[in-house]
Amino acid sequence: MTDQTLEILETDRLVLRVFEPSDLDSFAAIEADPEVMRFYSSGPRTREASERAMVRFREMQDTYGHSLWAVDQRAGSRCIGYCGVVPQSIGGRQEIEIGFKFASVYWGRGLATEAASAVRDWGFANLRVRRLISIVDPLNVASIRVAEKIGMRYVQNAEYDGKDCRIYAVSRPLS
Repeated sequence: MTDQTLEILETDRLVLRVFEPSDLDSFAAIEADPEVMRFYSSGPRTREASERAMVRFREMQDTYGHSLWAVDQRAGSRCIGYCGVVPQSIGGRQEIEIGFKFASVYWGRGLATEAASAVRDWGFANLRVRRLISIVDPLNVASIRVAEKIGMRYVQNAEYDGKDCRIYAVSRPLS
């Protein structure tokens, strides 16, 4: 990966961009935090696993034109989490998921909702999809709240990554 900033979206408080190698320290710290990772089947991840994930995100960006993007605060904090859209297969059906994860020190500020809302709008403007989903652990009340705040509604239970999860979805607005 080359260190080249590629901005995707801006909101009032955030910049979403393609991950850069210089994000590794921040991203690895987020993924090593047991509180952040408690709803993930992998649990906390090693620095090496985080680095592999960043490489996958960059490859996904090159392949599909979208991925999970690093989130920076416009006020200067770099790589406080990620938010973006990724292809998923749920029950044999191809979907596009809005995924998000933030460092715990940034929780409770509405940043995940702000980023996910912008990503939802970007997804409907740039992708030919009828709906966008989020895959959420049923105990992850905060992520359920973010999904609902961006207009998503519960549609079904599904197994994902060896766990029982809930699928939330929002349909493309009628034009």
